[in-house]
Amino acid sequence: MNSKSISGPAKAIPSVIVSTLMALAAISLVTACSPTPTAAENAAQTQVVVDKAVAEAKVEMIAEKEQQDAADAAKTAEKIKQDAAVAHAVANERKKMAAEQRAASAKNERRAEQRATAARSNDYPTTSTRENTTICNDCGVVQSVNAIDTEGDGSGLGVIAGGVVGGVLGNQVGGGTGRDLVTIAGALGGAYAGNKIEKNSKKTRSYNIVVKMNSGEERTFNQSSAPEVISGDRVKIENNVVVRR
Repeated sequence: MNSKSISGPAKAIPSVIVSTLMALAAISLVTACSPTPTAAENAAQTQVVVDKAVAEAKVEMIAEKEQQDAADAAKTAEKIKQDAAVAHAVANERKKMAAEQRAASAKNERRAEQRATAARSNDYPTTSTRENTTICNDCGVVQSVNAIDTEGDGSGLGVIAGGVVGGVLGNQVGGGTGRDLVTIAGALGGAYAGNKIEKNSKKTRSYNIVVKMNSGEERTFNQSSAPEVISGDRVKIENNVVVRR
């Protein structure tokens, strides 16, 4: 059997056995060549050999135990070192991610502030903006668009026609004085209705467009045609007409 494949305390046992057997063989040779020893002498010699073999085995076992303990300690130290390196790498990665998140958040905040500043500048230009750029005095933003209906002027024809029709209808009701009163009332009512009908038939529609100019002033422009702008549009005034920029 190859003793090298055995580790730990078991490795020393074959050495003890071999040493003991060799010692006993030596004793036997000596005994064979010398006068026959007594039983006590044989026992004493055997005990000496055994004690020596046991002592040597103990020394080997202790040495191997110390080597094993040293190897285990080295492995433990290496494991601790590896764990510390991993923990350090994880901590650094977390710090890096936190820093990137803070940078991204700060960048988003700056962008939001820039957009808000730009929006405020567009609505209310600052002094520095007015100094560095040319302001369009004929430009602004539409605030509202309102349709205005205007009645037409009566020519008198509606009054006459309405009065005649009303009078004729009233004359057909009742008799005597009552008929006369109804005729008069019908003529008056017909004249009024005829006048309203004539005015409505000539009714016109225009549009009031309220614009907040770049100067901050609000102006109202009236157009007879339907405008092509709505509230919030940026516009320019050309020949008193509001057009989209």
